Amino acid sequence: MLFSFGLHKNFIYYLALFTALVGVGMSVYGFVIRCLIAGRPPVSNMYESVIWVSFGSMIFALIFEAIYRSRFFILAASILSTIGLVLADNLPNVLSPNIMPLVPVLRSNFWLTIHVLTITLSYAALMLAMGVGQVTLGFYAFKPQAKDKIKSLNLFVYRVIQVGVVLLAAGTILGGVWANYSWGRFWGWDPKEVWALIALLGYVAILHGRYAGWLRDFGLVAWSVLAFLLVMMAWYGVNFVLGVGLHSYGFSSGGFKEVIGFVVLMLGWVGFATWRYKKIKS
Repeated sequence: MLFSFGLHKNFIYYLALFTALVGVGMSVYGFVIRCLIAGRPPVSNMYESVIWVSFGSMIFALIFEAIYRSRFFILAASILSTIGLVLADNLPNVLSPNIMPLVPVLRSNFWLTIHVLTITLSYAALMLAMGVGQVTLGFYAFKPQAKDKIKSLNLFVYRVIQVGVVLLAAGTILGGVWANYSWGRFWGWDPKEVWALIALLGYVAILHGRYAGWLRDFGLVAWSVLAFLLVMMAWYGVNFVLGVGLHSYGFSSGGFKEVIGFVVLMLGWVGFATWRYKKIKS
């Protein structure tokens, strides 16, 4: 009976892994076709960046899966990537799929590739950290006796955040270099620059707090979920809510209710998990 159950679990795991690989392969094909048509990297608007971040999240999940052999990376990335792709496909007025000519400041495939791809890959890693953090909060709230699994998940969140912070720092610096090349200054306190820096400092604070012992395991996980709201502000809020600054080529509108719903859901879930954690601890 136990042997049969183990075979069943392995079958589901490998089926999920195969499905994820097929999805990644289809995404690669789509990116290649779009790049050939547009003649540039597929990250020039919000529609493309949502698909790219979803794709990047799955790539990071597969890498970490290969390292740690834990099904939770694939679980978190699959859910988040599916949500991202569904939103991209069903909100054409907000996330326009049209291929439009680039504004002059973006007509540099070199800088567009190394800066924007690096920044968006950092978003992908941090989104994966948020997803694994959500799973970990679920264990804290509903299965606190699984201490070994919770310990492993805490390590996974920590490692993924480290990758995201390195990429976000590199992308922010590369953006400054591009700004100096295009606008004649490395840093100008533009809202996009400021919120990228705020997001970076937020995650650096989490890593420092964990290293210094100020944040325990639960605190690391809870803040890994909440800190992604900083990424949402840098990624979506500056372009769709503030609508000011030199990055006007990315400005648009719409999706505000969906994003507010996501923020409320995240705050409510972290609040509930914290209440459950403290109740169990007491």
